[in-house]
Amino acid sequence: MLVGYRGWTRHGVTQDTAAVYTERFLNAFGITYYLVEDDDDAARISVAFEEARKTRRPVAVLVGDEYHGFNR
Repeated sequence: MLVGYRGWTRHGVTQDTAAVYTERFLNAFGITYYLVEDDDDAARISVAFEEARKTRRPVAVLVGDEYHGFNR
């Protein structure tokens, strides 16, 4: 699953509770995830897809707010 990591930031203080709880939620349910921060991370999407296919379990790709630019 692709998840927009709303409120996530590597720079400064995370102000949005969506960002605070996203990884905690995934960890609580035992869902593996990969973070996409920039173009160099794009291969992680294929890695996540392959892992989900092999394990037949959900795998998340978190698309960092700073990367996708919706809030620019």
